Amino acid sequence: MTHSLQKLGIVAGGGELPIRIAEACRARGRPNFVLAVDEFASAVPNHLEAERVPVSKLGRAFAALRRHQCRDVVFAGKYERPGERIRFRPDLTAAWFFIRNFGPFRRSDDTLHRIMAKEFERAGFRVVSPLDADPSLAAPCGALTRRQPVNLSEADLLKALMAAKEHGHTDEGQAVVVRAGEVVAREGKAGTDAMLADLAQRGNRGGVLAKAMKPDQIRYVDPPAIGLSTISAAAAAGIDGLVIEAGATVVVDVDAVVAAADAADLFVVGVEAPTA
Repeated sequence: MTHSLQKLGIVAGGGELPIRIAEACRARGRPNFVLAVDEFASAVPNHLEAERVPVSKLGRAFAALRRHQCRDVVFAGKYERPGERIRFRPDLTAAWFFIRNFGPFRRSDDTLHRIMAKEFERAGFRVVSPLDADPSLAAPCGALTRRQPVNLSEADLLKALMAAKEHGHTDEGQAVVVRAGEVVAREGKAGTDAMLADLAQRGNRGGVLAKAMKPDQIRYVDPPAIGLSTISAAAAAGIDGLVIEAGATVVVDVDAVVAAADAADLFVVGVEAPTA
């Protein structure tokens, strides 16, 4: 019975993913509530149950999720650390959070994700992965597109994927570009699209964009993701195609992504990473 499904609170950052999850929940009959983070989230369609809250008002966020009877929570979309661009006036709950976590908060993004998830769990919520909230988001194994990576063997694709995982050890990003077996670009804090834009400016064409979950990354916060903007940026950079970690990479609107990749004559292939 769909009525037995837990109501899902979607903590929405930037991009398409939060609304994609909300619509998928509606299609499956799962109740949901979008908590849109003011500084990042786009406008939420009127037919979805939603509220907006500033990133610094953690207590207000918890109260809204409880008021809407959300037990499960998913982080979806793009976030960034508070900085000069973001006016940060924490409420009491957020202030205590930063006092408790001042050291970890200044470290890596993965540490930040972990402590944020822990804080929501501390408040009584269960944090789930976007891949669990909407299983259809997970990249399947094999070629998604008409174009096949005909000049690359399975070993070549796996090597590119493992190069992305190796880069993940640095906690700088989840993606690299590999050309002729060598890494020619690495994702930084600005993200995949920024890396591809920089590559496009350099004018060196060809290669494979590889994206994978970082080693030891917690599955339920910030899994690797691709969407229409990724395909557009890859095409502009002259990339031949994408290899993504099957089962662990979010594909936002797979039909649209595949159609765009086909139109740009790019391949998109899901490859399983070996288990430890």
